[in-house]
Amino acid sequence: MKILKHVVMWRFLDEAEGRTKAENMRYCAERLRGLVGVAPTLMKLEIGEDELHSPASYDMCLVCDFVNLEGMLAYRDFPPHKEISAYIGKVTSARVVSDFFIEQ
Repeated sequence: MKILKHVVMWRFLDEAEGRTKAENMRYCAERLRGLVGVAPTLMKLEIGEDELHSPASYDMCLVCDFVNLEGMLAYRDFPPHKEISAYIGKVTSARVVSDFFIEQ
């Protein structure tokens, strides 16, 4: 069975939207975790903060699993996901994404 992995990494601003970097990271992680069991096509979600803090590091990484590309696109357009995505866009300075299939 193939699984689509959706990987996103962000660099957060030191302060934005009235919150510190740490507060925004915590808030965003909580909101994204809240999509589990709510977003119908989301099979699995893992999110974590960077531990190394090297110059090349991103602050937070999200990994989501979907059955297919259509499921990931439905998640992308799911209103609660769009809402937190818009907020994340206001509190981050950089974002990178990769989507790929693995054999499970």
